[in-house]
Amino acid sequence: MASSINHIFFPTDFSKNAERALPFAAEIAQKFGAKLTLFHASQDTMDLAPNFEETRKKTIQEANNQFDALLAILKENDLSEGLNISTVLQSGETVTNLLSQMDEQNADLVVMGTKGATGDRNALFGSVATSMIKKSPVPVLAVPNGSTFDQFKNIIFTTDYKEGDIAALSQTIDLAKQFNSNVDVVHINEQEGFESEIKFRGFRELVKSKIDYEKLNFHLKYEYDFFPGMADYIIEAPTSLLVMVRHKKTFWEKLFERDHSKEMAFYSKVPLLVLPELFTKVI
Repeated sequence: MASSINHIFFPTDFSKNAERALPFAAEIAQKFGAKLTLFHASQDTMDLAPNFEETRKKTIQEANNQFDALLAILKENDLSEGLNISTVLQSGETVTNLLSQMDEQNADLVVMGTKGATGDRNALFGSVATSMIKKSPVPVLAVPNGSTFDQFKNIIFTTDYKEGDIAALSQTIDLAKQFNSNVDVVHINEQEGFESEIKFRGFRELVKSKIDYEKLNFHLKYEYDFFPGMADYIIEAPTSLLVMVRHKKTFWEKLFERDHSKEMAFYSKVPLLVLPELFTKVI
């Protein structure tokens, strides 16, 4: 996440899931003084319809009405005052158009709603959110259905001591400072031992030498697998936001394939901020 967020993209399909995520985007935009762009990609094949022009006008009008409804929600909840808000409507495949617009308009952050708990574990995030988490060149904040904004009181940052994690943590702290959040840095290790303790202490001291933030704490938890270990930690600790670095594609493939209800529960309830690794190389 950029140290200064100037432009937030909010893709929406005008569903309730998306609507519930809108306050997150607006609150962050207000804190950083960022521009907020509401984006929708219509899947209608308007150019193939016999009455092309009529269909096109109808689609545009319906989308504009939906945009107006979202703006009304922000105004009703006192979230639009002082914000620079624009809307973008495009026809075609959502992710392709979204990535293109983000690049063209220099987006710094994507905020979007997700489906939350469903009968199909692969539908947990939804296809668009899943694709954005895997492909976005900028951070993605995925907000599950049912989450409520609590000013990010308690942020959990997960680390595996990878190159770039300190830079990613620094970016997370920039967000935390805006909301005066507590930040817990958590590492899950397979087994207890001298080497794991040395790595934990070394990482902690290195971070403290580079990042000055009073509400920063470090935790080492032992568990055979990251997923159940993280699930247990979140069940025990109040969590407003979970932050992960997208180090490897294989990790995210495993995440989306998990079918343990307890493990998936925290992904369906806790907002997830994913930082792309390429975004965290320099501190």
